[in-house]
Amino acid sequence: MNQINLSKFILTLLSAILLFSQNTYAQTNYPNKSIRIIVPFGAGGTGDILARIFGQYLEGQTKQSVFIENKPGASGILGTEAAKNAIPDGYTLLLSTNSTHAANVSLFKKLPYDPVKDFENIGSFGHVSTVATIAPGSPYNSISTLISYAKANPGRVFYGYYNSASLMASEQLKYRSGASLTGVSYKTIGNAITDLMGGQIQLLFLETASGASFIDSGKIMPIGISSIQRYKKWPNVPTIAETYPEYELTAYLALSAPAKTPPEIVQALNTWVNKSFSDPVVKAKFDALGIHSQNMNLEEMKKYVQSEIDRWITYTKNAGIQPQ
Repeated sequence: MNQINLSKFILTLLSAILLFSQNTYAQTNYPNKSIRIIVPFGAGGTGDILARIFGQYLEGQTKQSVFIENKPGASGILGTEAAKNAIPDGYTLLLSTNSTHAANVSLFKKLPYDPVKDFENIGSFGHVSTVATIAPGSPYNSISTLISYAKANPGRVFYGYYNSASLMASEQLKYRSGASLTGVSYKTIGNAITDLMGGQIQLLFLETASGASFIDSGKIMPIGISSIQRYKKWPNVPTIAETYPEYELTAYLALSAPAKTPPEIVQALNTWVNKSFSDPVVKAKFDALGIHSQNMNLEEMKKYVQSEIDRWITYTKNAGIQPQ
């Protein structure tokens, strides 16, 4: 090897060692700068609320700022794709859900991401039920009277949806009851609630956390819970399964990162997610939101995401929904 080639080799070797050292330092000292959590839905929804709760907890644990970026659109696809394309260094994370990482696989013919291959699915915060709501003054006050009205007035009952849970909850009701219900898509939860109160739509399924303030203030009325058990906060609101025994639907919320995020960082984040459930402040806020926490390691989380994909395939087939 001549002198010139030897010099080039040494420079290349030194550059590789320096790059390795920088990466190792960044991983072992993670985080050493602010973290961004993308929420692929609008402000005010359950995912947005939860991301902010966890963000505050993570700030306390890491002494670094955590910023929440709402990036709604296309059933969570826009924000999820943005997270997929981010640098996989642990500083851009995603609030992933059953919409982004399960239902969309069945609801869309072609996704710009793969929820398994394109992400490190870090941990689950838990699952929530949804609540069927109507506007005060509606000509029905229960699931059974709503369905009777829909059957007697074909094409007159419209439901709103802003994510897969609100869509599938309505479609499951349509499937189980045989009623005529027509869906109207919304970009954000706020627009859907406004139209429900204004009478443009007659039914809207909301995550219990998202609907709580509107229900408690009397702006909208709850008529059914999507889980098997009644919601503790509203014990007088029946489950839909009490009318249609095989009806059940819950939604999950989780934390993900772009694929190839260093395993040390992924493990650290998994630990923080699971530790947050034991924090009394976080636990109280999660309980108030009706979130049933799920402590999972990385291997359990991987299996869980795949099981949710399979579950939503069944939901979609049963409802007869054709992918867009």
